[in-house]
Amino acid sequence: MTGGDGPVLDPDVVAGLEQLGLESDNPAFIAQLVALFAANAPARFARAAAAVAARDGATLESVAHTLKSNCAMLGANRMAAFCRDLEAMGERRAFDEAAALLPAAAEEFARVAGAVARLVPPSGTSPGTPA
Repeated sequence: MTGGDGPVLDPDVVAGLEQLGLESDNPAFIAQLVALFAANAPARFARAAAAVAARDGATLESVAHTLKSNCAMLGANRMAAFCRDLEAMGERRAFDEAAALLPAAAEEFARVAGAVARLVPPSGTSPGTPA
């Protein structure tokens, strides 16, 4: 799996989240999702990497599963696929495969974190298009 060309976040998913915020009369909806992702996802990714190093399949499986859901919800489809693979590797206790996948997953995670942060513009500016 590689970083790929296309957007880091699926624009259709982002548009759906924006629409959901409008329909639920919650203009801060995306900002709330971004805050939750920023508060939790980096630690989850670090826990997954630590689980690979510790050869802890149950933790890898569990943390990768949660992170997969977090990424998919925001349209980070490539990162969700990395997490799906890590989850399966945790289940199979395929630690060498997981260790080999981690550098590419870490690179994609950094791209996702940046794209997610850009979903919420600084105060006084209008939102941009996801990367």
